[in-house]
Amino acid sequence: MISQEQRLQQFFKILGDKSKFRIIMHLTKGEVCVCVLSEELGLEQTLVSHHLQTLRDAGLIRDRKVGKWVHCSLNKEKFAEIEDLFQKKLSSKYISDKSCIIHDACR
Repeated sequence: MISQEQRLQQFFKILGDKSKFRIIMHLTKGEVCVCVLSEELGLEQTLVSHHLQTLRDAGLIRDRKVGKWVHCSLNKEKFAEIEDLFQKKLSSKYISDKSCIIHDACR
């Protein structure tokens, strides 16, 4: 089973990739066909499909077939889960203000 920290790492690793980040940002506007996504981002359709597979495997997007076309959208539930996890782990109210104890090595 993957830990909460590993889930956050996976999410931030995906966001660290420029193309995947651009795809996610584009999908915040709503569902879009892969061919349109490829055209609007200026990326080869095979590359977009590769990135979408990674996003799909991470549960970040959903897709549906309409004839021979594939339409993609963000998985809002997954983003809500990540947002909640982020709040629990990295929110300023959960970050300790405890000072380091001065050790010999720190001097």
